[in-house]
Amino acid sequence: MDFVLLGFLMIRDLSAYEMRKILQRKVSPFYSASLGSIQTTLKKLEDNGLIRTLEMDATGRRKKLYRIDEPGRRGFAEKMFSEIAAGRLEQDITTRLFFLGLLDAPDRLKVARSIAASLESVLGEYDAAAEEAARAEVPESLRQIAVYQIKTLELAIALYRSMLEWFRRFQEQLEGDPDAGEEVEFQKRGSALSD
Repeated sequence: MDFVLLGFLMIRDLSAYEMRKILQRKVSPFYSASLGSIQTTLKKLEDNGLIRTLEMDATGRRKKLYRIDEPGRRGFAEKMFSEIAAGRLEQDITTRLFFLGLLDAPDRLKVARSIAASLESVLGEYDAAAEEAARAEVPESLRQIAVYQIKTLELAIALYRSMLEWFRRFQEQLEGDPDAGEEVEFQKRGSALSD
């Protein structure tokens, strides 16, 4: 969750409540979090010197906002370019895509290429598992179970292959004109963090 909250704060100062509202909107399938877990993460980020709190007086009420500091900006950038963990592939991919607009054009392309490479690697592993499963001798008593285990593997392969094809098309868009269509897309949908 650190990465997501830092990403939100890269865009603008926010309160914990505002961050929870953004997450509840389901703008991306990467996280859902309680206010308590958001506050715990914000406290950890503050203790580590990545963010700081600002006390604002909004119409007679004190409001606690969070602001990202330079170490937090560096930490966010490091995460955008770090290796994607296989066990968190979908979550890391969607999170990086969600925040890709915070990077400049060459870095957006670099991240898109990294995501495609991660997907290719995982697909290679799944393809190898499918080949091994096809060669395996399955006892008669377990065949019905094995059928659905193989179907699960086939679904994973289809899902990752589809994601890889999407990222390859996206990568071609970025290579052709890294800023093409951004203004039109924003006008159509708006930002997840806009009021």
